[in-house]
Amino acid sequence: DEKYLSQFKDLKVVGTPSTGVTHIDTKYCKKNKIHVYCLLDDRKGLESITASAEFTWLHVMNAVKKFHVSLSMVKGEHWRDMESILRSREMNALTIGIIGYGRIGRKVHHYALAFDMNVIAYDIKEPWFDHIYDEQLFVSLNDIASYSDIIVVCPYLTESSKGMINDQFLSGCKDGCLIVNTSRGEVVNEADICSYVQSGKVKYFADVVAEEQNISRFFNSDLYQLLLNDKVCITPHIAGATVESQTKALSIILSIIDNA
Repeated sequence: DEKYLSQFKDLKVVGTPSTGVTHIDTKYCKKNKIHVYCLLDDRKGLESITASAEFTWLHVMNAVKKFHVSLSMVKGEHWRDMESILRSREMNALTIGIIGYGRIGRKVHHYALAFDMNVIAYDIKEPWFDHIYDEQLFVSLNDIASYSDIIVVCPYLTESSKGMINDQFLSGCKDGCLIVNTSRGEVVNEADICSYVQSGKVKYFADVVAEEQNISRFFNSDLYQLLLNDKVCITPHIAGATVESQTKALSIILSIIDNA
């Protein structure tokens, strides 16, 4: 924030080994002619990082196969006596909808094809995307809600994507739909998510929450209380925390700064 950054009177460049910059006061930096760089400034290098996509798929598999629920059952000294609760689905019977067809979205698509799943996607097609789209893959946002058994939310956080998973979107989802969010907490309206989880309409698995800079807000939120519900599973924003990905990220951002 400004209080921290203002300590460095000769500061010219800020580099963050992450795709997001919501933890940096970019308005202050722009005002003071401080250049801010992130991993998005080296798309080719960023493509080599697979950790977040892998973790996204872990959330998908965990939810569908009820893995975390199975573990809790054993801890509670249950075995096959609760099979009706633990009965899951085969992946190839499900349709997965991907919101945000960037680096993570494309990798999730690749993983889903390995499981013979039906895949559809939605993307706002911002101009910085340079890959070739398969037009048959893409549907409207309403179609993502209507036809998906699983919805993976992985767009970059922009004004367009902020709060896009809201009451209007969720009301169109299939009953029992799984929402997996590894983008940013602000992409979803958490109050609406809580309402739809409590009604039994959706399940919510995420690696992010809103306002992570003030994480105490989450620990006092309705969403946190829902962690006792087996339809909610939240991890502490660790999708990108691997030895390989963090080493690559540091190398990429240092190279960007060096060439700035």
